[in-house]
Amino acid sequence: PPPPTPPGGEGRNPNSWAAKLRVGSLVEMYADGGWWDVLVGEMSTARLTREVSYLCRSPNSGDEHEVTASYLRPRWEWRPAYSQWATLHDGAVYSLLMTVQPPPVADVAYISVTVVAPRAMQKGETLRCALPNGSFFQLPISGNIAAGTPLSCKVPQKAPPPQPVRFLIVPPGMGYGAKVTALSPNGHVAHVGVPPAPPPPGSRMAVPVPQEQAARFEGPTAYERLQQQRRSAGQLISRKARNHEYGVSFRQIEQYILARFGVCATSRLMGALSAAVRAGRLVRTAQSKLFVPTGSMLSVQAALEMEKLSEEQRVSAVAEERRNRKLAKQAMLTGRARRRQELEQQRHRHNARVRAAGVLGEQRRNAFLLTQMQLLEPFMKGARRSLQAALGVAPRE
Repeated sequence: PPPPTPPGGEGRNPNSWAAKLRVGSLVEMYADGGWWDVLVGEMSTARLTREVSYLCRSPNSGDEHEVTASYLRPRWEWRPAYSQWATLHDGAVYSLLMTVQPPPVADVAYISVTVVAPRAMQKGETLRCALPNGSFFQLPISGNIAAGTPLSCKVPQKAPPPQPVRFLIVPPGMGYGAKVTALSPNGHVAHVGVPPAPPPPGSRMAVPVPQEQAARFEGPTAYERLQQQRRSAGQLISRKARNHEYGVSFRQIEQYILARFGVCATSRLMGALSAAVRAGRLVRTAQSKLFVPTGSMLSVQAALEMEKLSEEQRVSAVAEERRNRKLAKQAMLTGRARRRQELEQQRHRHNARVRAAGVLGEQRRNAFLLTQMQLLEPFMKGARRSLQAALGVAPRE
């Protein structure tokens, strides 16, 4: 069966499942119209929004992408013996909650109703009667009757739709009082208790779902609603194909330089970009757009470029790609080393600011003491030697 929606998306946080992610967790990342198997390399939290970002690495190509939890989903493992799904990032096991629709029934059902005439009635009159569900109907009197006469009739009622039957496959080792964690295909989690007479492992066990909760099990979760909103807004989750139009145009680069520096030497810019294309540092598409060539995330564009090569050039390009992937695997820790370097630089900058603040505080203190020297001079003999030297009361050593 297709993998279910990530569990735990019923509340306000649609990505609550990502709280169990750790460095080295196996997940799937959405990029360029597909899901990719990646490893979580690093995690960082924004200072203001407190949103967690994940630096994900491809174990095949070594590509690195920093994304939020909205672009990730668990990596599932299907266990067909007992119809279970297992997540590889935390080892949680869920029994698949399956649904069977009952056969259709007639739309109208007849119920038998018996009433007692409250008074003597004549032919042609009608008697207003109440049903158990609170509705009323008019019962016509076919002949003269006395008070207290019982009257029976069949009243048509709209039959309620048959409720679907939900069940799961009993996993092994489940005794009385145990809880089975069930997961519906749309990501709703339910904890089902085992009855006093537990069914044998591998058999079906019906899961009663109250009528007021049935709509919640069938409806979308907060995670699915987030995907629908992004899909309707045309954003990255489940987006349509971009027709492989990668990169930016020359006009966009020129506008950026004008907005940043206020002036742009167009001829020099065109020459620099053309030289970068000839050197292979940039790639120009048929739509005159430029982009920096990367790894497997641009596999579609790379395939189009490979078709233009000869057989010898294609074999050489494939061999070079294999060498690059091998080097990328050896450099898997580059992101972590870069993160350590950034933290070290931040520590040095913080210490420099603390030292500068200390020096400024001493200067302001000394300036204030100099203005009050006439009052403080009798007391300066007990001050520290460094303070006396800073104020000029004592010679410097």
